[in-house]
Amino acid sequence: MLRAENWDPRDPSFRHDPIPWYRALREQSPVHRHPEVGIVLSRHADIDALLRDERFGVATPSPWREVFAQMARPSMRMISENMLLFADPPQHSRIRGLVAQAFTPRRVEALRPRLTEMLDTTLDAIAEAGQWDVMDTVAEPFPMLAITELLGVPPADGAQLHRWTVAVSAFNELPIDFAVMDTAGQAADEFVAYADELVDRRRRSPGDDLISALITAEEDGKQLTHDELLAMIILLLVAGHDTTMSLISTGLWLLLRDPEAAEEVREDPTVVPGTIEEVIRYLGPLQVASGGGRWPVEPVELHDEVIRPGEAVRLLLGSANRDPDAFTDPDRFDIHRTEKGHLGFGKGLHFCVGAALARLEGQIAIGAILERFPGLRLVEPEPTWRSSFVTRQLDRLPVTTAA
Repeated sequence: MLRAENWDPRDPSFRHDPIPWYRALREQSPVHRHPEVGIVLSRHADIDALLRDERFGVATPSPWREVFAQMARPSMRMISENMLLFADPPQHSRIRGLVAQAFTPRRVEALRPRLTEMLDTTLDAIAEAGQWDVMDTVAEPFPMLAITELLGVPPADGAQLHRWTVAVSAFNELPIDFAVMDTAGQAADEFVAYADELVDRRRRSPGDDLISALITAEEDGKQLTHDELLAMIILLLVAGHDTTMSLISTGLWLLLRDPEAAEEVREDPTVVPGTIEEVIRYLGPLQVASGGGRWPVEPVELHDEVIRPGEAVRLLLGSANRDPDAFTDPDRFDIHRTEKGHLGFGKGLHFCVGAALARLEGQIAIGAILERFPGLRLVEPEPTWRSSFVTRQLDRLPVTTAA
């Protein structure tokens, strides 16, 4: 029997399969204190409530803010001070309202024909390959093509943007690895300079793209500041392809392990949206809520434990989505699940701003791959996962169409 007191987020066995440890934390230590991670919540009801609790914020408080400011490069400080993920009201409300004017459901849905066309071109290129890696050929490049199309960024920049994303995201891992700060900072410098050039270009020559729309968005006479624009562009580029890459690859892996479900998705497009939601619930890209955690602004009592100001609270979304108190038979992958309420996109003020785009890309990619390659099979019976606590990502996904 696993004991919650022995949980180690660095343990390779946990990173390979966190589900048994999630169960131990939910059952034995729902408010768990870890010396390097902070306070960890694992139950669905607790996380669902906290995501909407005004007694918790996302902006890093003192003295941690000052410690980060001393260690980080100016570019990283600028991003953290202006990014939606790390903003509380009223700053958050203003930024979110302006972004919502530009990043509309209509704009996202208008991408469908173009994204379908781009994916078809990608699949044409591997149609005769026989065997290929989903990660290299589709899961990594397709979301980047989608976000660059949305922003009006040259697709040829995708490889460099991916490298910056990997470097910057490494600092978001838990426990925090301060050894990667210099590499992350250098990538942040280059990322900020790149975003700055994009904004300057769009100010001089606006287009029908999201960056141009963000520049002109206005509410009550207010607009996004220059730094807020840069931080939003970086957020969209980072989150807009990294997590969707995981959604597509993990979803395809789950379906290829369940031939009946894969055949149903292939034959009936109406089940695709529900399938995407179940993938996000069952094995979502984000296992820990994004941002730098949640911070109480006053003492909060939960399960006879007092969470005090200055203590970081980490929300295990992956555990919440496997909670039997929220979902029937939660460890079963069921594309017809009718229960709602997964927390894969968060909830409340910080509900994922790109959720509609991620859903659209997942629906297009998984549906098209299964339809194009009816005999598609996994090459490796057991998956290889990247070593991460915060995210759930396959390292590779080789498939074959050979008989």
